[in-house]
Amino acid sequence: MKKVYFRTLGCKVNQYETQSMREQFLRAGFETTENAGQADLMVVNTCTVTEEADRKSRFLIRRLSRENSQAAIAVTGCYATQNAGELEKFPGVRFVIPNRGKEEIVERVGLKETGDFCGAKDPFFEKAESVSGISYFEDRTRAFVKIQDGCDHACSYCKIVLARGPSKSRPLPQITSEVKRLVSEGYREIVLAGIQLGAYGNDLADGSDLVLVLKELGKIRDLKRIRLSSIDPSDVTPELISAMKTGSKICPHFHLPLQSGDDGILKKMRRAYRTAHYRKIVAVLRNAFPDFSLTTDVMVGFPGETEQAFEHTVEILQEIRPLKVHIFPFSPREGTLAASFEGRIKGKILEGRVKRLQAICLNLAQDFQRPFVGRTMEVLVEGESFREGWQIGHTANYLGVHFASGKTLAGKMLPICLKESRIGYLLGESC
Repeated sequence: MKKVYFRTLGCKVNQYETQSMREQFLRAGFETTENAGQADLMVVNTCTVTEEADRKSRFLIRRLSRENSQAAIAVTGCYATQNAGELEKFPGVRFVIPNRGKEEIVERVGLKETGDFCGAKDPFFEKAESVSGISYFEDRTRAFVKIQDGCDHACSYCKIVLARGPSKSRPLPQITSEVKRLVSEGYREIVLAGIQLGAYGNDLADGSDLVLVLKELGKIRDLKRIRLSSIDPSDVTPELISAMKTGSKICPHFHLPLQSGDDGILKKMRRAYRTAHYRKIVAVLRNAFPDFSLTTDVMVGFPGETEQAFEHTVEILQEIRPLKVHIFPFSPREGTLAASFEGRIKGKILEGRVKRLQAICLNLAQDFQRPFVGRTMEVLVEGESFREGWQIGHTANYLGVHFASGKTLAGKMLPICLKESRIGYLLGESC
């Protein structure tokens, strides 16, 4: 039996797609392995959102080739989609498969009776059972479900739309069937993932939209939580907020990318909102859900970002009080408009802005967490903490909680008394 090894870089969509590929290989008679040295085939699912993501993708492929020079390497994902010619020259790389080819990866690598990977469809695989979507999620207590791919926005700095194309939605019956299957396997929280999640249904003729997805999934017995992954502020509608209020299973947590707190920079970024709109959405959500938590992305050093523009970002972050902020420096991506923009911020100025924001956001996280000390909240346990004899999990509003336990409780939902706020998490105890 041939063994296949997987490594994933990047977003929740990529992580979902790796699980889908894993199940394709299992149905085709492969065995998966966590040891690269034992693999006959190594599948690397790459990311290209930043220069750093590109570097990590290249580094990983080269390292795996050195670790197991006998294995064939199949590279897929966004970096592979955009840089096929480059990757085909890497040692060990036998197959470069674009994002749209992930659903046919088994056929693309092929397996002849000789046991060699041929890169062509083989009759052996035509016997494999066809299952739409995934049946479990490797090493996780919450499952990601991709409901949409691609993006209809054209942000000036973003390369992902080039790698994934326009928005494409999965049919609602396919989604509900997959979620029911995952719930039957014991998953109590489902995370809906997409590249532009709020665009779900725009390309469908049956009137389906994200609100309808939430309503239909809310009917599934034993599903306790529905969480949305990143959603663009321009896609947060009154109907969506209303669906959250009436759907008790929907987590009071949104990841709303801010990118910049300056309207001039947002315009250059070609974002579909301005700061007043962003502030209004956060205020409405906080008013609707007392425990609402916000996580976000902020880009530092976009071309032309003045000191005043940067201060506008600081000001809005202090106002909206996010639980977590993903801070990253601007990275010029080939093929995007912003790659040619003048006024790049570099060196010590860029580094200083990043460090300042990191310090501010740590304090903001502490400020958000402290009021929850003394409360009892339900926690989905995810596994062992970095503390021996402790477990880690998250509340519905995405507070990280560590608590002492003499046994493994992964996958269970427990009431936990929150006792103390620490940097990045809370300490609690079983109630």
